[in-house]
Amino acid sequence: MLTCKEFDDFMVDYLGDGLPVWQKFMCWLHVKMCRECAYFVREYQRAIELGRTAFDDLDDQVPDSVPEELIRAALAHRRKG
Repeated sequence: MLTCKEFDDFMVDYLGDGLPVWQKFMCWLHVKMCRECAYFVREYQRAIELGRTAFDDLDDQVPDSVPEELIRAALAHRRKG
């Protein structure tokens, strides 16, 4: 079984489907057996979702002082996410 440190090293790939099946299974098994890592995964996923929706209520209003180049870069990055 993986240690918590090993799971931490693989967590981003585990959540992003970037692991071979056997490694994904080992991570899944660790999360099922380790309360702390299960909590960490839930909170990590929650933080990602909050980050994605943080500005949804702004009605796309951007102050005139924000450079157009910065707006385009932020929107492009958000679409990739």
